[in-house]
Amino acid sequence: MSTPSDDPQGPGYGQPGYGPAPGQPGYGEPGYGQPGYGQPGYGQYPPYGYGHGHPPYRNPDAPRTHAIVALVISIFLGFSCYVTLGGIAGAILSGIALSRVDTEPDRARTLLRWAWISIGINIALLVVGLVVIIVAANQNYI
Repeated sequence: MSTPSDDPQGPGYGQPGYGPAPGQPGYGEPGYGQPGYGQPGYGQYPPYGYGHGHPPYRNPDAPRTHAIVALVISIFLGFSCYVTLGGIAGAILSGIALSRVDTEPDRARTLLRWAWISIGINIALLVVGLVVIIVAANQNYI
């Protein structure tokens, strides 16, 4: 008959008479030690290198920078010789977005999106106007 010390593979699972060491919880029994694998508890984070990785880096100054650039471009387009509602609307939208960057960043991003759309429409109208003038000049309508 072999004893646990004679067995080269150690005691097998489920052998009668062999249990956890005194004072130690058995396999699968709850204890107060280090948590095993699985979900971390409330308020705990998995160790670095586990999980889904880092969230994407969002520069907190990016909406502010976009608002300033949109405001400058809109003011330039609004006060240039080619004055349209697109430049004025872009200036108003980017100014409101600049004031809401710190308090409502999602709303500021939405306003900036519309400001850039109005700037794009303004530039598209400028290009169409220049093409019409060039075509009219070539046809001797001017």
